Amino acid sequence: MQRIINALVQFRNPILYFFLLGFSLLFLSSRSSFHQNKIGELGFYFSSGLYKFSNSINQYFDLKEKNRILHQENTQLKALALKKNAPFLYDAYLGNPKRFPFKIRNANVIKNSLLNQRNYIIIDKGTEDGVQAEMGVITSNGILGIVKSVSKKYASVISLLHQDLKINVRFKHSDAFGSLVWKGKSPTEFSVEDIVSSAQLQLGDTIVTGGMSSYFPYGIPLGTITQLENDINSGFYMMTAELFENPSEVYAAYVIENKFKEEIDFLNKEVKP
Repeated sequence: MQRIINALVQFRNPILYFFLLGFSLLFLSSRSSFHQNKIGELGFYFSSGLYKFSNSINQYFDLKEKNRILHQENTQLKALALKKNAPFLYDAYLGNPKRFPFKIRNANVIKNSLLNQRNYIIIDKGTEDGVQAEMGVITSNGILGIVKSVSKKYASVISLLHQDLKINVRFKHSDAFGSLVWKGKSPTEFSVEDIVSSAQLQLGDTIVTGGMSSYFPYGIPLGTITQLENDINSGFYMMTAELFENPSEVYAAYVIENKFKEEIDFLNKEVKP
């Protein structure tokens, strides 16, 4: 009740104005048929304008609700596509979608060089689709590379089959970190470097993305250890891995954008000596 009284006191002048205006119009309409007609026209104009305004408001909220439903349906369809084609990403996305900092875009491979020591891939997504340089490119069974350059409709990707590309990896059941590097032989045979010999590893262990870069999320399965030798002199393992998927036979891919990449890169530059 007190709130109502306070509101009446606060808006007493506008309330008094409209009260007097209404009283004046009522008085005039009772005195003259001319004024009655004019007031009727004014009332019709005012009510029609009010109806149009009200209708616009309703249409706005209807459109907003439809957009919300479409966005929800699109999110559900994307989640279903991930579940079918990239279950590891689906698990991460479903587990905590608010903290999963990657936006995912579908793409098709239209060119894939294989015979060089430094191979590249062309995909059919570019700046018009939101693709930018230094975004990761993955498949349903691993990773494909990193975007190097972009045009409006296409992007060039540094292939995993590139001797200068090192991918941060770790092991599914170990905290040891290292780098996955292609040595220019079989498209599915890779070396795993910089793994200290004290790490508890064995043949058949699964290699996953390490999550120590802004390109790829943690935990994407890549392959398994096929050769393992402890080099006593260096204190590191000599290791070979076999990928789950042949990068030269990929036709469908996902471009993933780390929403926090710019912030992470800035901080990385700040801490460099």
